[in-house]
Amino acid sequence: MLSFIRDRAQGWIAWVIVGLLIIPFALWGVNEYVGNGGKLVAATVNGTDIGQREFQQAFYDQRGRMQQMLGGQYDAQLFDPQIKQRVINELVDRELLLQNAEEMGFRVSDQTVVEAIQSIEAFREGGAFSVSLYQQQLQTQGQSPTAFERYVKRIMTAGQLPDGLANSAFVTDAELDAVIRLEKQQRDFQYFVLSTSQFQDESLADDAAIKSYYEQHVDRFLTPEKVRVEYVELSVAALRRDEEPSEEELHEFYETNQNQFSVAEERQASHILIQLEEGADEAAITAAREKAEDLVAKLKAGESFATLAEENSDDPGSAEMGGDLGYFGRDIMEPDFEEAAFSLRLNEVSEPVLTSFGYHIIKVTGIREREVKPFDEVRDEILAQFQDDAAEREYFELAEKLTNQAYEMPDSLSETADELGLELKQSPFFERHGGAAGVFANPRIVAAAYSDDVLKQGFNSEPLDVDENHVLVLRLLEHQKADRRPLSEVKSQVKQSLIQEKAREAVKAAGEKALQQLEAGESIETVSKALSVDWKDASAVMRDTKDHDTQITKLAFRLTHPTSPDSPRYSGVVLNSGDYAVIRLNKVVDGDPAALDVAERETLKRRLAGEQGANAQLHLISRLKTDAKVIVQNDDL
Repeated sequence: MLSFIRDRAQGWIAWVIVGLLIIPFALWGVNEYVGNGGKLVAATVNGTDIGQREFQQAFYDQRGRMQQMLGGQYDAQLFDPQIKQRVINELVDRELLLQNAEEMGFRVSDQTVVEAIQSIEAFREGGAFSVSLYQQQLQTQGQSPTAFERYVKRIMTAGQLPDGLANSAFVTDAELDAVIRLEKQQRDFQYFVLSTSQFQDESLADDAAIKSYYEQHVDRFLTPEKVRVEYVELSVAALRRDEEPSEEELHEFYETNQNQFSVAEERQASHILIQLEEGADEAAITAAREKAEDLVAKLKAGESFATLAEENSDDPGSAEMGGDLGYFGRDIMEPDFEEAAFSLRLNEVSEPVLTSFGYHIIKVTGIREREVKPFDEVRDEILAQFQDDAAEREYFELAEKLTNQAYEMPDSLSETADELGLELKQSPFFERHGGAAGVFANPRIVAAAYSDDVLKQGFNSEPLDVDENHVLVLRLLEHQKADRRPLSEVKSQVKQSLIQEKAREAVKAAGEKALQQLEAGESIETVSKALSVDWKDASAVMRDTKDHDTQITKLAFRLTHPTSPDSPRYSGVVLNSGDYAVIRLNKVVDGDPAALDVAERETLKRRLAGEQGANAQLHLISRLKTDAKVIVQNDDL
């Protein structure tokens, strides 16, 4: 048992912990270690199933982060399939690495896991681990400490090979010098930019040209598709009643739910752990038991528990403090350890207790008895909980009925609303990209409104989670398809688009002609004068400069070296604005490896080694996939 972690670690959500530990495994959830994960399968990797529950959890987490970043711009139809594919790929990669680690016999000691978790700042309070915070956070996440510790251990085991590949990558001095010459390279060039504004000609946009352009590009001048829906929504907040129950009802609730209004019993214990590795043979088990029994005999003879713990315990964290684990409640430790600890009297020492981590000798050093708070002290809390519970019970009853009725009567919501006593509401029109206020700013709601079942089949949607304990069912009320806007309405827009497009064509043609003239030997002064533009000088420019347009700089660094000062290189590029840039590369100066000090060289070398290591990890996963039998249930994702 990694009790030191359990009792000294500062709680935080497991996702972030593991993300900090091993970046490639940031997606992994603990559900597979604490629950059955359901029977539905998302993928099978060499005969091992990845459950739908695990997939869905990872998918919802990633989608939630994306929705938070993009807000109303999140397009479920566009992003959901991409996120699903990325998630299933990462889960498959994870399983392949786990299987590979097990096949190669990789192991991670308990002490290594302890040290890894100890090193994470999120687990520290006042420079040390906090027992209570760690326990509270695991309980909040619904996670077993034992399962969590095994989970971290398994992740670290699986990460040994890819991490080893990354750490073993190295860069020679010759390779480093070559990269420095390239990355620190400087270039001297000149350029001018032809603006589309110089080539705009309104005479090209007569009525005939405007009409022709409109007909050819009618899809650019459409009214946006819109829908309007009717819906019913159900939430705990709306069901909560403010009227007070009778005192008799409150007292009955208090008596029935005393655990909610009490401080649970806690035990403070110290222990000595005689560790057993996973898969230990009978001889190792016997030796560990005999050592534990010998220590119990010494304790009975009067020797100090703290001294024996410091000298003999294999739990390095608690051993330093005489085996002290601090106070803990139930459902924190392994069952056998916990049963023993809560059955001992104060200062009593147990016989050796076997758990999956080895043999423990336990001494109870403190007892905090269960304490029930007086009714009058917690009356307001009882009232709030009573009202919340009543609202939640009604919510779950109605939510089940709502689900059933929306499915059984898929082409109507009015009867469902009447039956459940809910208001049948109507939304304003909203487009596929969202943008409406309230619940219709939620990308999931918008996606459901535009789904085939609702939009084409005319069915009710499934119950949609707006947020916690808040669901909504909708059906189509009105659909306005994207439609052609009359030319008279968009004529000025069409005209401007036509003029701009012609200007883009003209500026590109002029730029390409200028390039031909320069490459044929025409002087830069003659060319620039004919086009009424000025050359701009760009001297000693590096790749990451922000002083010039990024597209211009990138092109300048793609050009081959001039063969001589009299033989510059020319090229051109259409900029994102539609303007056209003509570039003249005059000189290239490679970076000087000797100009970097030792610290800069080491930083660059570490970065390059990291990149090589990342590539090695990708190659490992690619090889594992090639040799693996992977079946993904794409239709069920």
